[in-house]
Amino acid sequence: MEYTNKVTPQSSVFAGLFSDFAEARVEQFRRRLFSKTVNELRRLSDQQLDDIGVPRDQIERKAYESVYNHRPYRH
Repeated sequence: MEYTNKVTPQSSVFAGLFSDFAEARVEQFRRRLFSKTVNELRRLSDQQLDDIGVPRDQIERKAYESVYNHRPYRH
């Protein structure tokens, strides 16, 4: 007869703190990436934006979709 041990994950204060810290770091990274993306797109000329198919009034929306929804812009 075989015996198996079942391992159950233990929820600890440390695990919760680490999870919260990791989520905060990811959000911080996303905010910086969003800001950088918006600033770089705003520096482009109207012709360059037209070439990539991004209207100037859609810059923030396209950057948000790319950073937060994992949807890179493709035309």
